[in-house]
Amino acid sequence: MLPNLKMGLENTGFIFGAGTSFEAGYPLISGLTTIVVDGLNTTERQTLDDVLGTAGKPYDSTKASPNMEEIADLVTEHSINSGSGSSSALVARLRALVTEAILGVTTPKLDNHMRFLKLLKQRAFGRAACIYIFTTNYDVLFELAGAEAGVVVETGFIGSVERFFDHQRFSLACGALQPQSRFTEHPVLTVRLIKLHGSISWIARDGQVFERHPGAIAPSEKRVMVLPRRRKVIDTLMAPHDQLFGLTSRTIGADCKYLATCGFSFGDDHINQDLLAPPLAGGKARVFAFCAEETKGIATLRGLKTFSAGFQTGGIKEGIDHTDGTDCWKFSRFVDLFE
Repeated sequence: MLPNLKMGLENTGFIFGAGTSFEAGYPLISGLTTIVVDGLNTTERQTLDDVLGTAGKPYDSTKASPNMEEIADLVTEHSINSGSGSSSALVARLRALVTEAILGVTTPKLDNHMRFLKLLKQRAFGRAACIYIFTTNYDVLFELAGAEAGVVVETGFIGSVERFFDHQRFSLACGALQPQSRFTEHPVLTVRLIKLHGSISWIARDGQVFERHPGAIAPSEKRVMVLPRRRKVIDTLMAPHDQLFGLTSRTIGADCKYLATCGFSFGDDHINQDLLAPPLAGGKARVFAFCAEETKGIATLRGLKTFSAGFQTGGIKEGIDHTDGTDCWKFSRFVDLFE
């Protein structure tokens, strides 16, 4: 999976999606869809039904389908095309309900995240080491777990009570300047956590992005979160997402050559096609993915020799199918691999 781990953590990275937060208490996309739709009032629900009916995709509550990503796409598209005030208001309401669902998990279980970081810390062998974690999740599980595990988690923010964003933080190292101007990096594990779709703890104000405790952000403040949508690419062209995507594009295949994924469904075309396919096709990076089942997004990558995957009932090894299943798509089992 990660052949370089025998020697250390250099050139190692991970891509984590909603599945890695599920055992901590957060909903998957189906659960989030149910929470959001059930949270709409009668008028909002009627607007949603009208939009979905026009698109020929009525909501099925038993299957939570269309899911939250599809709903957000359709409502946003309808709002833009029709200029409807009710559908525009519904977009804002969907964002608020997604935020509420995440904030509603007041005591997340950090066990797996803490264990994962501690195991990686052991593999640093007491030396300065750096890994990358790319995530589409909004939660702050890795930030909280890093504090408990004694691991530096760099998110691109500087400050104390309220922190401001500076993407150059990802290129800095912490250490001491010795006599004769010799720099010695601190022998710690640093996780560069790149949150591609924003965070529940980020807010935008006067053209800048700040970070504050999620519970200390007022409802009137604008959280920096890309709403769960299949067509997120337009949103990610805006700051700070553009800087984070640029950094990710430069990193995968250069400083980060070996990637393992867990809980990530490859449902974002802009990530598959723009960030992963080029370095994999060019032989500059390798990806090993764990998913419960093969998803549509994997079709872009499955034929590449630099792509392998493990599913519940089979898998792909260097572009070739096999029938050996695994349960390591569960984050707790994924962490077990590092014991």
